[in-house]
Amino acid sequence: MDMQAILAAQKAAHLRDGEPSAQTRIDRIDRCIQLLVDNRRAIEDALNADFGSRSKEATAFTDVAGSIGPLKHAKANLRKWMKPEKRKPTPAILGLFGAKAEVRFQPKGVVGVISPWNFPVNLTFAPLAGILAAGNRAMIKPSEYTPATSDLMKAMFGKAFSEEEIAVVVGGPDVGEAFAHLPFDHMIFTGATSIARHVMRAAADNLVPLTLELGGKSPVILGESADLPVAAARIMNGKTLNAGQICLAPDYVLAPKDKVDGFVDAARASVSKMFPTIKDNPDYTSIVAQRHYAASRAMWTTPAPRAPGSSS
Repeated sequence: MDMQAILAAQKAAHLRDGEPSAQTRIDRIDRCIQLLVDNRRAIEDALNADFGSRSKEATAFTDVAGSIGPLKHAKANLRKWMKPEKRKPTPAILGLFGAKAEVRFQPKGVVGVISPWNFPVNLTFAPLAGILAAGNRAMIKPSEYTPATSDLMKAMFGKAFSEEEIAVVVGGPDVGEAFAHLPFDHMIFTGATSIARHVMRAAADNLVPLTLELGGKSPVILGESADLPVAAARIMNGKTLNAGQICLAPDYVLAPKDKVDGFVDAARASVSKMFPTIKDNPDYTSIVAQRHYAASRAMWTTPAPRAPGSSS
């Protein structure tokens, strides 16, 4: 079945079945949780294969446990989220005539999810928590940079859900482009700003509401009273997680001038303690693709521009 046909089937099912009950939503979330529990080892192996080397413990923490948390939170709160909220009538004089107003929350229908390669399982299942809690159906396009994981998720969802509930579409950039042009009721994209511009243009063709979660700079500010060893350990843990392939990886530190050298020493000591070696260390994640590796080398080997008037 092609993407257009899957979308049509999901939209038809949404109209046919109407707004799903709280129990139906909980059942769908429970099936997602069970998929993660039952397939933990397979997820660890697939991500290790896709990256060339990725700590299985890191995958269990970020992609498995990190996905179960949002799903459980949505399950625990969705009945409350579904309740109508009272509002004051507008204009207020209508209240004198017995008018009442409230906001009723309704599913949009079918949500398209374009998930990235850095945490492909987490950034598929975490959005699904909100999508399913709101009573929607979903079509998912995972990244071509993690093909083993994408194929695994397609098989996982295929066993637990009908294509009318959740469908996974795999393929390269051409498939992703076609996916972004589909007339979803909402679309979620997580990834690079450069790709987001294309996704936004594609969504605009069909006036599809769009949620973007993009990368950016993540500065860390150290105060005068900062405990340098503790701060360095926390900062470098975030920086080395997934080899820095995460939108929250600290990019730079702003510190009091008299603490810079101390922080640098503490940061080096922290990384050495966590990872005595980097190369060929199974606990340290590899860069996902050669193109990304080349880009990261270029970034670190290019001298930073000097401020005007500074000495060489």
